[in-house]
Amino acid sequence: MQIFIRSSSAADIASRLFRFDHVIEVQLHQDTRGLFVRSTDADAFFLAFNQSVLSERWTIEAISPADETVEAVYRQLIDQEQVAT
Repeated sequence: MQIFIRSSSAADIASRLFRFDHVIEVQLHQDTRGLFVRSTDADAFFLAFNQSVLSERWTIEAISPADETVEAVYRQLIDQEQVAT
């Protein structure tokens, strides 16, 4: 599952998410206030992430499945086009 997170602490969050065993990719958005996270276990990710938000006192502006963002749809279309060629 891919998750999109918006926060003023995005770079700090990105650097710490690799502590989670189930996180396999973290990509900082070009605006440096968003990041995409790929996890092999969404339930475990959200549980660990919520605990980290509380302990680290991160301010989260938004969090959603990345598949619902425009950029994720665009990436999927590009990937499909590359596979077709």
